[in-house]
Formats: sequence, C-alpha cells, structure tokens
Amino acid sequence: MRQFYTDDAGYALARKVDSLILELGRGVNGGDGTAAYTGAYSGADGTTAYTGTAGALTDAAIRRSIQRLDDSDVPMDGRFLIVPPSTRNTLMGIQRFTEQAFVGEAGSSNTIRSGEVGNVYGVPVFVSSNADAATDGDRICLLGHKDFAVLVEQMGVRTQTQYKQEYLGDLFTADTLFGVKELRDGSAIALAVPA
Repeated sequence: MRQFYTDDAGYALARKVDSLILELGRGVNGGDGTAAYTGAYSGADGTTAYTGTAGALTDAAIRRSIQRLDDSDVPMDGRFLIVPPSTRNTLMGIQRFTEQAFVGEAGSSNTIRSGEVGNVYGVPVFVSSNADAATDGDRICLLGHKDFAVLVEQMGVRTQTQYKQEYLGDLFTADTLFGVKELRDGSAIALAVPA
C-alpha cells in the first residue's frame, strides 16, 4: 500500500519541478515572465510576435528558431525541443519528419511505425503534457539549450512515515527542496501553438 502512495507523491513532486522549469520559458526573448508570453513567436512562421493568436508548428518556424539560436552562438550540442501532445500530432503529419525518404530510418525505428518523432534537424524532441499554457489557452513549445535554465536541488524527493497512535494509522509525507532560475535568456525560443 505504501508503494502506491510513494509512487503517486514522487510523480506529483516531479511534475511540479518539471512545470516550474518549463514556465521559465515565459521570460525568454525579453519576455516579462507572465503567462502572456510577450517574448514568444507564433508557431506558424517563427517570425511573427505572439499576440494571443497561435498557429500550428511548421517546418519554417522550427528552422527560423534554430537560426535564432545559431545567431546567438548557442552551442549545437545540448539543444532540445519540448512540445505539447497536440504539436507531436502536427509533427507526425509533416512528411519531412516522418517518411523514410526524408529521414532515412528503416525497420522498426521508422517514425511512422514507432510513433516517435526522435529529433528534428539534429535537435531531440520531447513531448510533455506539462508544456506551459499561455493566458489564452494556447500551449508553448520551447526550443533551447540545456544551459538556458538551472535546477538546483538541495534535497531530492524524500518520503517519510510515522505511526500516529491517536489515529491508529500512518502519516505519510513526501517533500523536496529545490529551485529553478533562467540562466541565459538568448538560449531558448518560445513558440506558441494551439492547444
């Protein structure tokens, strides 16, 4: 029975840490740090400033965002692209990222067969239902380098139990001690996409 609570509590705390890291994208590109994503670009083209109207992520937006990172001298290794599930669906519909003629995958590693996007232009793609939401409900894709933010964890997830005689039961707690902070503003690009 304790294992169920341990797994559940660990997942909830890990999700919270994950969410806070992704919310740091609110401040990239000179954004004001709010869910309005004032520094984000539209996922439709990667050049139009996000003003509350998002477009589905396109190949052109990804390439433009990669160029922005290149122009800022962000290292090639250590880059990532975090997308919400709706954008994963969009990426799987773009032939350039799925068909063998473009990606050269064969056998079971073929994106059409496995459903995994893998990487786009050498950038690993991660799908997260924690991808932050803008104030109007649109979701945010985050393309960046691992050094754009820092996670400091003084204490990992810890679980404890104590028998409480007055309740004839066990008290179970889980806690962690951590902090997150944006480190390099020009090392990430926020792209707004529809939810």
